[in-house]
Amino acid sequence: MTARLGSAAACLLFSLTLAGCQTLPMPFAKPAEPTPTPMPKEEASAAPGAPRAADTLPASADLNWEPKLDQPIAQLEAQMQLEESQMAKNHTLSSIAYLWDARLYLLFQDTLDYLPEQAQRHEVELQNRWLDQRAEAMTRAFLNDKDGEVARFAAGQAFIDETRKRIEELEQLRELIVIE
Repeated sequence: MTARLGSAAACLLFSLTLAGCQTLPMPFAKPAEPTPTPMPKEEASAAPGAPRAADTLPASADLNWEPKLDQPIAQLEAQMQLEESQMAKNHTLSSIAYLWDARLYLLFQDTLDYLPEQAQRHEVELQNRWLDQRAEAMTRAFLNDKDGEVARFAAGQAFIDETRKRIEELEQLRELIVIE
């Protein structure tokens, strides 16, 4: 009996993976593993964990451009409140999730630029584990409701909540990075 329940649960999880979040597309797919940028030879010879010299900062440090995603997120959240159908709310929530995921991705990539190679690898490993945890949180949220559209909304909201928490964690990490 227990084996039968285990098989049924595994089948359910597999089918949810295939079809559970149809209205919440790409942000909920597991992204490709980011590759850390190689360090220049002079930096590689420096002591591990040593701060970078000003002339070895990433080129992006000189870029006077950072997309602001808060305004479109706020606009979409206001629009979602006006949506009448659950399917329309799910569609809008998916767009909000894309923006939060983009914000996290930009912050993560930028953070990697300021870390030595070993720390970059460590952070990529942590991020990959976190991506798995976010997927698990979405699955748990999805399974809490019998109504497919409401369950998709709950999964999308879990995705956003977990992403926002991770953004806060990365922002705290950024405060610890010393650039000389």
